[in-house]
Amino acid sequence: MVYKLRTLQKALLKAVSSGGSKAVKKTIVTTLLSASTLMCSPITLASSNLPVDSDAFTVQVYNSRNQTEHLQLNYTQPVRLEQVLTDTIANIRLLPTTKEKSNQPIYWTGAGLYKGFPHPNKPNIIRQLEKASELVGPSEQKTFQQLATQLDKLKIGDRLFTPLDYDLVRINRTSNPIISAQQLPGPMSLVLPSRPDSVWVLGAVQHNSEQPWVTRTSANQYLEQVGTASYSNNSIATIIQPDGAVEQHPIAYWNKDHKDIAPGAIVYLGFNNLPTGYQSLNDEIINLLRNKAL
Repeated sequence: MVYKLRTLQKALLKAVSSGGSKAVKKTIVTTLLSASTLMCSPITLASSNLPVDSDAFTVQVYNSRNQTEHLQLNYTQPVRLEQVLTDTIANIRLLPTTKEKSNQPIYWTGAGLYKGFPHPNKPNIIRQLEKASELVGPSEQKTFQQLATQLDKLKIGDRLFTPLDYDLVRINRTSNPIISAQQLPGPMSLVLPSRPDSVWVLGAVQHNSEQPWVTRTSANQYLEQVGTASYSNNSIATIIQPDGAVEQHPIAYWNKDHKDIAPGAIVYLGFNNLPTGYQSLNDEIINLLRNKAL
């Protein structure tokens, strides 16, 4: 890997120091960079002869947002999403993985493209939960505080809700948007996880926790595993699937209807009778959880 980076560095420096117009230099550098894979410490062009390009941006590729190691792709101009996915797949073997995940395929259902971390609304929602906990009884107070603590720990970014299935992106132009520096306050993150073996159960429950995923297990069964609070919505659970899709699953004895829940999903049970001024809190939490990264 070090040898490859040094070879690329020499090629880049030769390109910027050689004769020719600025346009020629930029074309050479663009070609070299788009073909390169940069791990954690991207190459910096030190030549003062090469102008700083305001269109340049970075995509950091992770197999889990809980890990710091990543693959880094640098682009000097806007590109389509297909190009980012093509470059990533071509170099996916260089993406660090844990030993148990090393041979598992990408779980495209849970893949996510993020403008940054954390989500800009995350601190405000955590603060609302903490303030709402001061307006309810002692038993409810613990549940609000527990959820606030859990949200603070989760990796929740500012997600771009666009399909990431590689085949769909290639054949459907509307699913192949242009990615540019103007969209990004900082490096963009592309999370390409392997399939998880759990779901999260959160909200008005006794224990906000991660539970083992079991095929054909319903929202009501997951909720029974963690225990529900007496001030919860006891007829509907909200499911946030790994791609960010939101579904309502009936859970009461009179409206129960089985719907499948994918690995990596979130089962959210809403709070009933929220304090005055906090009636929209359930919806705000759901919209935030749509942005959770695997």
